[in-house]
Amino acid sequence: MSTIKNKVLKTLTSGKQFTAGQMAGIFRTTEGTITARVSDLRSQGYSIYSNVAKNGKTAYRLGRPSRAMVAAAFAVAGSAMFS
Repeated sequence: MSTIKNKVLKTLTSGKQFTAGQMAGIFRTTEGTITARVSDLRSQGYSIYSNVAKNGKTAYRLGRPSRAMVAAAFAVAGSAMFS
C-alpha cells in the first residue's frame, strides 16, 4: 500500500471527515492524488463516504456500509462479492 494511501486511511480512521484539500495540505500533495487514493481504498473494500461539507466542498469519512448498501452490492454482483 502506498505511503499516501496509508496516511489517508489512518486519517480517516480517526472518525472525523476531511476534504481532499485538507488532506493534501497535511500530506503535502495534490487534491487529485488524495482523490485517487480514496478511489483505490474504495476499490479495496473500504467504506469511504462522500459528504458535502458546510463550505460546499466534498469531505470524506470512513464508515460502515448500511444494510441497504450491502443489499445493493449483492443485487449487482451476487454472492460472489461476499466470498
